[in-house]
Amino acid sequence: MRSKSLYLVLAGICGVAAAAIASQWLSAQANSQPVGVSTEIFVAAVSIDVGEEITAQKVQLEKWPADKIPQGASGTLSEMEGKFAKQRFYVGEAIMPVKLMEENWSAVRKGYKAVAMKASEVDIANLIQPGDRVDVLAYFAKSELIPRSTTQTVLQGVRVYALDGDTRRHSFDDRPKSLRTIELLISENDAAAWTYANELGNIRLSLGSQEEFDGKELPNESGSEFLEWIEQQQQVLEEKTAAKERQLKQEFALLESSVRVPTEPSQPIIKTEPVNATVNIPPATENGFPMIKMVEGKLLEYWVVPGKLPVLRGPANPTAPSQTSIPEEIKRTADSTETKSGGTAVAEYSFLDGRKSPFNANSNGNGFHINDR
Repeated sequence: MRSKSLYLVLAGICGVAAAAIASQWLSAQANSQPVGVSTEIFVAAVSIDVGEEITAQKVQLEKWPADKIPQGASGTLSEMEGKFAKQRFYVGEAIMPVKLMEENWSAVRKGYKAVAMKASEVDIANLIQPGDRVDVLAYFAKSELIPRSTTQTVLQGVRVYALDGDTRRHSFDDRPKSLRTIELLISENDAAAWTYANELGNIRLSLGSQEEFDGKELPNESGSEFLEWIEQQQQVLEEKTAAKERQLKQEFALLESSVRVPTEPSQPIIKTEPVNATVNIPPATENGFPMIKMVEGKLLEYWVVPGKLPVLRGPANPTAPSQTSIPEEIKRTADSTETKSGGTAVAEYSFLDGRKSPFNANSNGNGFHINDR
């Protein structure tokens, strides 16, 4: 009896479980779409190019099998009207929100400008497409302005405007194999930051997250911070240049003061006969060379040793006579040959013209000979 009761209990439990499973299966079947049911969704009525606005005239409702409808497709016009095509739509293609954008980045909007750079300088050129967001970096080598090599973030979240002038997005297989230029869309407020980075450094691009920047305005904070950094480097360079100029002026003033001769108080000028005075010039104790310089109307001699300041040795040619005197022999000869001309004594200096010279040219061209006359 006990074994039969146990079997009856087990059979009851299994029956309840089977009933519950059958109920769940019937409920799932009731909620699922029956085979052959179709739903209306919006598809492209005409070809819609990249950047074109979605309007009621460009789309139409079309019935699709429920099991063939792409995820995200909708039959509500308000969910897509007024948005822009992120990629090309062909006639009959389902309009999906993932292929739409809130703003038209394929056209240069007011307040923005397109700038270009060589694709050969971008390592990720084959990974980016129009509409992507990238960060602009710049590498600066050590120079007079930049104290050490560094990399700076110039702009963030910059929109890729076009590749070789083409603003359309392409599938991976349809992408161009080689690119020449990459056009970026930057704010006019960031134009100065872009120019500085492009002229002073080497531009690099880093691919950013599309979800992070979608629906947001292009940032300007990174550009302002980069300009502040450039201005700081310029101020440091100007301070260093000014310090060098001050140091050079001080060294020049020190050199001038070391060679300047102090002037004595002015005294009445007294004419005296020239005196052959001897000045004791200190001998040169180191290897160098003499230098003559005019200082306040006087010729002074300095001894110059490389790497040191010049040393004053004294006046140059201190024993030179102040005026030229006529030799006594010439004076006596002139006095003895005076002649009268109009009551005035005139000195005869004809002996100085060379006619009475013991050297005279022979007319036969045989050279010079001594004339005994």
